[in-house]
Amino acid sequence: MKKRFQIAVGVVCLCLFTVGVSAAQDQYTEGTVERVILVRILPGHANAWWGDVKNNLQPLWNAEKADGLIEGYQLFLNTTKANPDDWDVGISITYKNMAALDGLGMKVLDLRMKQFGDKSKEQQVIDKRVENIQTVASYLIRNVTMK
Repeated sequence: MKKRFQIAVGVVCLCLFTVGVSAAQDQYTEGTVERVILVRILPGHANAWWGDVKNNLQPLWNAEKADGLIEGYQLFLNTTKANPDDWDVGISITYKNMAALDGLGMKVLDLRMKQFGDKSKEQQVIDKRVENIQTVASYLIRNVTMK
């Protein structure tokens, strides 16, 4: 009898939990997904960083957008730095949904190779990039619209 009571309590708790989760999702509609990357530009490297964005990152993002792999991208500045080690520039890349991330690396490979020629040339660009910035944080966020 005690075992049946424990099972019944467990089932009731599970039902209440699922009702709570579904009620929370009734408050909003899920939207796009964004990768947000916050970077600190190392002292004296701002021109090199912005040149890299203009010559390497922006053309790749534009190609990804043209191929429908991303919805868009944006760059933003931190105008209220809390301390010298805080981030300077934020990058946001918007995807249609979570499914758009499935196999993304392979989907973007052709675009990367078209831009850089081969993996060793791409690696040289990446090596230069890490001399100019430090990644402070990287987030994957889900945008929601209130119902």
